[in-house]
Amino acid sequence: MQEIVQRFAEEGYMIDPKALELIGSYPGPLGELVEGVIRELESSTLVVGVSEIERCPCWSGRVQGDDGSSHQRSSALDPTPSDRRSSSKFAKAQLPSSPSKPSHHLDPFVSSKLIKSTEPVISPSASDPLSHPWIRESPVPVHLSGPELEGRPLPPWLEEVRIQAPELSAVVRPEAVYPPSPPSDHASATLAVPACLEGLSDITGRSTCVGDYQDFVRCFRDRYSRIREMLSGRLNARPIESLKRDIAGREISIIGMVMDVRTSARGNKVVELEDPTGMVTVIFTKGALGTEEVTGLVLDEVIGVTGTTDGKGRFFGKTILRPDLQARSSIAAGEGGALLLSDVHVGSTYFMEDAWERFIEWICGEVEDPLGIASKVRYAVIAGDLVDGIGIYPGQEADLSIKDVWEQYERAAELVAEIPDRIQIVLSPGNHDVVRQAEPQPALPESLRGLFKRNVAFVGNPAAFRLGGVDWLVYHGRSIDDLVLKIPGLSYAEPEKSMVEMLKRRHLSPIYGNRVSIAPEVEDLLVIRRPPAVLHCGHVHTIGMTRYKGVTAINSGTWQGQTDFQKKMNIQPTPAIVPYLDLSTMRARRLIFASSRDEF
Repeated sequence: MQEIVQRFAEEGYMIDPKALELIGSYPGPLGELVEGVIRELESSTLVVGVSEIERCPCWSGRVQGDDGSSHQRSSALDPTPSDRRSSSKFAKAQLPSSPSKPSHHLDPFVSSKLIKSTEPVISPSASDPLSHPWIRESPVPVHLSGPELEGRPLPPWLEEVRIQAPELSAVVRPEAVYPPSPPSDHASATLAVPACLEGLSDITGRSTCVGDYQDFVRCFRDRYSRIREMLSGRLNARPIESLKRDIAGREISIIGMVMDVRTSARGNKVVELEDPTGMVTVIFTKGALGTEEVTGLVLDEVIGVTGTTDGKGRFFGKTILRPDLQARSSIAAGEGGALLLSDVHVGSTYFMEDAWERFIEWICGEVEDPLGIASKVRYAVIAGDLVDGIGIYPGQEADLSIKDVWEQYERAAELVAEIPDRIQIVLSPGNHDVVRQAEPQPALPESLRGLFKRNVAFVGNPAAFRLGGVDWLVYHGRSIDDLVLKIPGLSYAEPEKSMVEMLKRRHLSPIYGNRVSIAPEVEDLLVIRRPPAVLHCGHVHTIGMTRYKGVTAINSGTWQGQTDFQKKMNIQPTPAIVPYLDLSTMRARRLIFASSRDEF
């Protein structure tokens, strides 16, 4: 069955366990049924269910009678018990399509000790270069607040350039149309990684999860073991179950995943931690040193705590240690210049096509460029939401100028094709693109790749790769919604602060069960195993830049004006501003293509 899961994953689909069982009961060749199902799937499908299998002509021809009823069906397709839940982070059993968090007050389906006895923790291999952070020293971080930069002094690594262009009414440009290549030609061209792009980590073509109980157990255990490995070199921690021994009053350290954070009636901060050996209640006394650190904790992050135990199951915390980046004394340097884009939202009535045309005129050398930046651009990285999609939110159809998702991608491919062939483009998906909503997301399906020119490489979300001589980590950034909601001091106006919180926790989306749906893969690819030189996000439509411990973190804004929903949420986007990053010096510039005539 693993090959079947892999085949659907290659096309960007997840498969429901019940549907997988149904495929197993097929009386004919399984490959015949799988390929038939894939051919019949609609572009909006994210999870292949029983209904998609039964609609396939292969199934109806071999299995169903004239009356349409099925002659055979696996008994394993019966619904799973509704009480299959657990209070343990290492025993979560929810499908990615239903990301609601299990109640910690329900009777556990499986205890941590049962999980411990049936499957040991597997630590990252010592030979795996991605499991060890770079050890360097760092200067004091240079912070830059997000979109409201006018009137403020800019740090030395950031400059602002406003692009001047002639009136659009005086410019006549032929429409660039590139017919799709034949599928076979495209497959050989785009599936091969370009010479300048070295893939490091990507779920595309590697997804094996079906969303069952043990998938979630393995995924959370992988997260814990990888982050524990990072923390173990900084403190001497013992398993939680060892706290039951006679060690009252001694200062000790533990590493655990946060289950719950609350304030007691006396004002003390109470944190529930667990590891694969057990659970413990950690109490931070009101007013004590370190209590303020507790307010920034989020569920499911992995931390280290040092304190003392009373020998009766309670642990009094003194300090909290996160798997933060190691300090680095130098900044990685590569070659060439890179443009960072995201959230283009082609197909939306709010897409700022006039500003995009100004961008194309600049990159093609059709307008004055006194600093000569355009000629230095060798790469363009797009961090998701190339199109606006269909059915993403209620009432979206009223906001669409192109109401067919395939036509949206056709138009997007035309716009991207206007970027010169000399520029290597890397395209990652977002929550508006036609891939599964659960993260990590695979690259755009092969059926769409043929629309694009050969200088476009497709990666998943997130994706780690080496481009221009430096390491990149591209993540669309949907978890910023959760972080802004849970961590005091964060806001959509300064998305780079949320990105710093990801780096501190060494995880791109630490909170499970809120707005971000998680696909429980064998490896948690949202763990930041190796610190990148560049962390590039989007999603929130506001530009923000900062440098944190040697990592240049950039949120690249949007090409979409303010929507009615954003007005209701009091979100002010900063559209048509493109960050340019000189990879040889890691100096950043903001290139402004919006004009006073644009409505946003």
